[in-house]
Amino acid sequence: MKKQVAIAVLTGAITLACSSLQAAELTVMWYETDKNESTILKTLLSEYTQQHPATTFNLQLVPYDNVIQKFRQYAASGSGMPDISKTSSMEAVIRPYLVDFNQYFGKDYLDHYIKGWADGARLDGKAIAAPLYVTSTGLLLNADAFKKAGVALPDMKTGWTWEEFLPKIKEVAQKAHIRYPLVWDVSASRWIIHEYQYGNYVFSTQPPYKVVMDKQKAAKTLADFVHIADEYLPRGQWSGASSDNPKELFIGGQAVAWMTGSWQLSSLAQRAKFDWRAGYTPKGTVSSSVYGGEYVVAFNTSQHLQETTDVVKWLTSPAILKRLSVPIGMIPATLSDEPIDYNNAKISQAMAQMQRELVDSPAYAATDQANQAMQFVWAPIKDAVMQAVTHQITPEQAIDKITKAASDGLEAAK
Repeated sequence: MKKQVAIAVLTGAITLACSSLQAAELTVMWYETDKNESTILKTLLSEYTQQHPATTFNLQLVPYDNVIQKFRQYAASGSGMPDISKTSSMEAVIRPYLVDFNQYFGKDYLDHYIKGWADGARLDGKAIAAPLYVTSTGLLLNADAFKKAGVALPDMKTGWTWEEFLPKIKEVAQKAHIRYPLVWDVSASRWIIHEYQYGNYVFSTQPPYKVVMDKQKAAKTLADFVHIADEYLPRGQWSGASSDNPKELFIGGQAVAWMTGSWQLSSLAQRAKFDWRAGYTPKGTVSSSVYGGEYVVAFNTSQHLQETTDVVKWLTSPAILKRLSVPIGMIPATLSDEPIDYNNAKISQAMAQMQRELVDSPAYAATDQANQAMQFVWAPIKDAVMQAVTHQITPEQAIDKITKAASDGLEAAK
């Protein structure tokens, strides 16, 4: 009897030890694209644990601005890295620590995601990230203001050029007694859409990558943007001298049009007291939007690589990614021809329009964003444009600064 009890105790101890060894608590570092995102993510991770009891999560929420700093600290020390992290870019300093998902999911893994954003996760034949969300940049219009002014909205098939659009919104602002014709998010990514619409872009679309921006043409387009800032935008908005928030101005009915991103649609639908719609976004010599978005990466320093990669594959699967993306107004990065229902007719229609504009964009609108060197260029772009808008430097000097930053970025990204 004593022998049987001893065997039972020993068996139980071995089982407990094995169970402990198999258990995996994964550290997930995340920042919120939307204030509701962490709540949704917690629900999904809880469901995963219910389905896989041995896998639990330590969710660490950090401000977006701290992510790159933390990555650099991890790389410098070689320790303390999370198992999984959300990110908008994969800096060169952390690439040696990133899991190659091709080894776990197959060589065609990234082919199942929207190409423009998937290309940003490719590096030397590896899949160093899993695409999560994509975003589109475009124009939102105060439809009630157009109606009040007696000005027809742009035809959704043909649209307007910038040369046609600008006098129209000024006319609407005057007749409908709207404070500003246009507000524009102060962001390098939001600004560059204007260059893309005139065929100006930073890097070649194929390796070996080089800076291909035509300085003369890009400077002419920037000069046009400076004129827009002078004549159509709130004074001081793009110089940093004004505290006016483009989002609040538009939602408050103080602007006819707003250049912004698709992620703003949910907030607009909840708060705007007027009828609005997306696009048609004006074109220059071509039509273009701008890719943006997020990725998920896994670190090869994890002690639970199999569990970590299993979670990444699950999290970026079509069904789960849709549950995470739709409530926060993001576009799932998975390839799909099916229209997405955002549980609001206006949001769904607007999102469909902004997605169409993204799909119709030139290849360089995606490859510029996907180029690893671009992460070194965003800040110099913003600084140079702000200096041009305040007439501290000429558009030509601003483009010189941008192209130099791009050349330096290619070297830094090697």
